[in-house]
Amino acid sequence: MVIKEMKWFAVLPAVLVLGTAHAGFNYSTGGGQTLLLTGYLREHIAVNLEDHPEADASGVRRLDGKGEISMLRSTFRLEAKADLNWAQFIGRYRVDREHETGYLDDINDTLGSGNNWMDDIEGDQMREWFTTFEVGSRVRATLGKQQVVWGETDFFRAMDIIHGYDLRWRSFLETENEELRKPLILANVEIEIPELNGSLQLIYRPGWDKAKELGNSIDIRGGRWAGQPTKGIDFIPVLPYNDDHRRADTDDPNYGFRWSSDAWGWGYTLNYWRGLNVDPVANSFFGAWGSTPVPNGNPFQLGELIFPKVETFGATASGYVEPIDSVIRLEVAFTPDKPYNVGTDFGLPVGPGATLWVPGLAGIKEKNTLVSMIGIDKQIKGLSEKLGTSQFPLVSVQIFDTWLTNFKQSDDIVEVLGYGAPRREHTTYLTGLFQLNYSHNTINPSIAGVIDAGNGDVALIPALDLVYGDHWRIHTDMDLFFVHHQKNVKRFGGALLNEDTFSPSAEDNTHLLGTFANNSQFNLRVTYQF
Repeated sequence: MVIKEMKWFAVLPAVLVLGTAHAGFNYSTGGGQTLLLTGYLREHIAVNLEDHPEADASGVRRLDGKGEISMLRSTFRLEAKADLNWAQFIGRYRVDREHETGYLDDINDTLGSGNNWMDDIEGDQMREWFTTFEVGSRVRATLGKQQVVWGETDFFRAMDIIHGYDLRWRSFLETENEELRKPLILANVEIEIPELNGSLQLIYRPGWDKAKELGNSIDIRGGRWAGQPTKGIDFIPVLPYNDDHRRADTDDPNYGFRWSSDAWGWGYTLNYWRGLNVDPVANSFFGAWGSTPVPNGNPFQLGELIFPKVETFGATASGYVEPIDSVIRLEVAFTPDKPYNVGTDFGLPVGPGATLWVPGLAGIKEKNTLVSMIGIDKQIKGLSEKLGTSQFPLVSVQIFDTWLTNFKQSDDIVEVLGYGAPRREHTTYLTGLFQLNYSHNTINPSIAGVIDAGNGDVALIPALDLVYGDHWRIHTDMDLFFVHHQKNVKRFGGALLNEDTFSPSAEDNTHLLGTFANNSQFNLRVTYQF
């Protein structure tokens, strides 16, 4: 099966070239109006580097999958940009298709008939469509479906909270955030105020987006990025999304502003956003929050998933610090009364001595939350000659901390829904990037890393980017997870079940990176851009 799938992949470069040989288009009139068509054709292939411990469709054998192709994904993206002098009109369309590899077929067999999780990771979408124009000499307006990016952070986000991310097909590992970010219908107005040496950005979301375009979409349907040990388990029937909860209505308007300026050589912003929490929380029948969950007809339903309304106050700053020859980036965001799930030891009896542990379904508590980040970007000039690089090697390091300012251990907050590890007062991650550039920036190796400072779990991402001419771009990486604390499966009487099924309490050591246990991947991405 692997050889057959690889042969299918091998013909794609020829298809890419033939399909785009005449696709680029640039037209202009004598009056200065222009129409530009650009885009790309892209192929992803990912291979599992580890076996997965979850049970397959038989319930007694492991899913495994090491060495098997977990993703074979084709993408076509087209961007049209019309400049009429008085306004610009831009549209971005994307088509994604996935081949059901042998590994994905095993997952689908485990999920059973009627599950359509692969529909969530492929399809056609008019991702963005908007117009931008100026009103006078100070006001620029952008109206339509678009992306607005706030903040200074990588990997983790403090103020980049206007949009959710689709993390179901590639999790957080795709290089370009704009491919994962979910565009929204917005009115985006920027007003230049030179008297105050700054600009004011006003954002308004009228609430016209589809509910699925709000918040982070995570793999809770048992797919390839489902957290261990939940591959092959679909939670939507027991925890469906509710888009009309009175404290989490996706049709309600959202709004915010950002003031941008500079002082003493530093650029800074002041931000406010009133919108939906980008991560869902569970409103359960056992600890309803605001209103009782809406029944979906499933007798095993446990509750519902919602994106609560929150408001966030934030600030960012960045500037060059000459004594250390580095750029410093700072970011802080405060969210009062942010909702969290509670109940690290919440479980339901399912048989003699057996318990279905579902940490987090005991209810919701609101806690004041302060997210902060400090980052340092430095070019190591002394290494350039020694390593023979085209430009100075870059080192980027950041510390990202989430602090529950009114934290109480007795609140019994879970860090990840469905896992028994308690939320820490400070959840701190260290991230780093080391990047080199060779042959006039056409050969670019790098390595990135994330460390959970609280328990030592690590993710490493060595990567290589190749630039060939004007059209070809090749990216390859390995996503390596070194996890010391993970929820596993165990054999009970021949059946593979969660390790704590017959335990008196839930497994309580799995934090965020622990959910990626045994999910290391090799990834190759080939792009032909036009």
